[in-house]
Amino acid sequence: MTLWAGLCALTLGLSGCLYQDLEVLSIEDFSAVRLSWDGMSADMVVDVFNPNPYAVTVTEADVRLRVQQEVVGEVTLREAKVIRPEARASVSLQVQTIDGALMRVVKQDLMNLLRGADVPFVAEGSVTGKAFGLSFSVPIRHNQTLNIRP
Repeated sequence: MTLWAGLCALTLGLSGCLYQDLEVLSIEDFSAVRLSWDGMSADMVVDVFNPNPYAVTVTEADVRLRVQQEVVGEVTLREAKVIRPEARASVSLQVQTIDGALMRVVKQDLMNLLRGADVPFVAEGSVTGKAFGLSFSVPIRHNQTLNIRP
């Protein structure tokens, strides 16, 4: 019975007063952008602060890449990242368009792109972390325009 009460207290403590959400301090613009007829890939880095007195492991990203309202790709976690207690860390993400999706966007707005118009990309979703078996999500959103003129 004491063990059961201790587990309940630990769970309530971690999900309540002992747990603070991770903080997204900044999101860097896409880097190492690679454009081809197949699409686009790039790197993205999110600077995260862990205000908790225990380590948190970032385990996955569920982020969609959009141009206007159309989903053109996804952003995934390169590798799990442990963020030490009360520390900040850079979480590396991989941006990848879906085969053919970027080409559809280009075809829809070809004249503007030929004039040099930039394409507005939005990466929006969440990054998931775990500590002591508990999962939590941290929302992220990044807007960036790229010139993909042929």
